[in-house]
Amino acid sequence: MNTYFTICSNNYLGYAKVLAGSVKAVEPSSVFYVILCDEQRPGIDYSGLGDAIITAGSIEPDWHALTLKYNIIELNTCIKPRVFEYLFLERGLPHAVYLDPDIRVFQPMDFLAPALQQHTILLTPHICSPIPPDGQAPSENTFLNFGIYNLGFIAIANKGEALRFLSWWKTHTYRQGYIDIYKGIFVDQLPINHAPVFFEGVKVLPGKGLNMAPWNLHERRLSHVSGRYLVNEETPLVFYHFSSFKMRNIELPAHVYNRYRLSDRPDLVPLYQEYNTALLAAGQEQYTHIPYAYTAARKLYLRKQQREKRKRKWGF
Repeated sequence: MNTYFTICSNNYLGYAKVLAGSVKAVEPSSVFYVILCDEQRPGIDYSGLGDAIITAGSIEPDWHALTLKYNIIELNTCIKPRVFEYLFLERGLPHAVYLDPDIRVFQPMDFLAPALQQHTILLTPHICSPIPPDGQAPSENTFLNFGIYNLGFIAIANKGEALRFLSWWKTHTYRQGYIDIYKGIFVDQLPINHAPVFFEGVKVLPGKGLNMAPWNLHERRLSHVSGRYLVNEETPLVFYHFSSFKMRNIELPAHVYNRYRLSDRPDLVPLYQEYNTALLAAGQEQYTHIPYAYTAARKLYLRKQQREKRKRKWGF
């Protein structure tokens, strides 16, 4: 049995509902947690979110400082290694699987538990094959800036090496969990480039049915056969990562990747239409307008930091 978790704020709860529903549909006996990087609010429908909601502030003693230090994206990503620590040390889980909330699962991942008996950390690369150097995005260099591995998925076994890895990873995300690609910093992802070198038991999963996403469409095409999606007409689609998805504007994220528009990829149209329908049914249009709990306090904190910096520099 697998235990899954995702991390999100209130404005992404519709995405988390769709993810949780997709996991439970293919693995009914699995356990699914939502880690809420926000405050629970009266009047919000938290039903349909799997087995439990755990507020990040309840498991992290330095939560207040992190909410001031990081923006909403940075905060949601920096807490990831701490959640694994919590699930291992305080709940005693043998392994756990993280999935980004904007993922939808289509096939059970029964292979994870056996793989985690042999290995400690399972990763998926952004791409599995070369990209032509044609000036379009993404290019191979894109992933030198954002990370070789996509941390929308990571599975870890509760072993000694894993705890050493999590301590190292958390040090990076808590100290430098920013988005600053010009300094070689991109939230939780870039440090993981070193994981296969620094730690034993790291396995890179090469399957093209795993973590299909807008950044690897050059090597993957979908077909629909006998009620299921196949990648390249041979591999079942296990999960798709709908990165930068905008409801009611069903399109590939051209502001990030310009290699394809959806009109170039009719194989993806049904998948994207189904996801849009699922998000609307999950109430994402309502969730998206819920204010983030820490915005005002962080703005005051940043203003104070700017004033102190100016005072140190100019004396007033």
